[in-house]
Amino acid sequence: MSSHHVVRESQEPALIVQAHDALDLEYFGQLLEWSPTIITNEESFDFLLSQGIKVDVIFSNSDYSNIQDHIKQIPQEGNFIENSLIYLINQKYNAVNILCDELPKFIPAVAKNINIVLFYYGKRFVLIESYFEKWKPQGTRIYIDEQYILSSQGLKLIDDNTYEVCSDGFIKVELNTTDFVIIGEDI
Repeated sequence: MSSHHVVRESQEPALIVQAHDALDLEYFGQLLEWSPTIITNEESFDFLLSQGIKVDVIFSNSDYSNIQDHIKQIPQEGNFIENSLIYLINQKYNAVNILCDELPKFIPAVAKNINIVLFYYGKRFVLIESYFEKWKPQGTRIYIDEQYILSSQGLKLIDDNTYEVCSDGFIKVELNTTDFVIIGEDI
């Protein structure tokens, strides 16, 4: 007996690859398991091609139609990640994973329109609104801009915007803003 997964377009998180080396290949492979819509730029396209990964959308001012079939090309103007998110929101995607080489400052402003997970060199970031609670083992590093923290439990500040989990158990963070805030952890 075999199992079949029927995945409708835009149901699974899309994948924006701005920095292909922002995540090791094992985790990268996990993001590819459900065959997401893959959006990339010229800088990461060659890597994806060399790995045999089909790209769905490329933001570029060069012609890639002869390299891969059925690739949609969009002229690259302005910020690649921002343009990619606008494209996904317009296409009615609910979620996206982003491999990036910096945490874009505009991300909280679009978080109400799409669920975003960012991967940035060994760290995973999500966007939270008003409150965060999660079980974490002792010693786990948590990254959040301390200016947005109203209160926290189970965390101690060890450096600018870097916290450590005090003991195995639930950590809690209450925010002093109604805006989305980026919070991260090591992976």
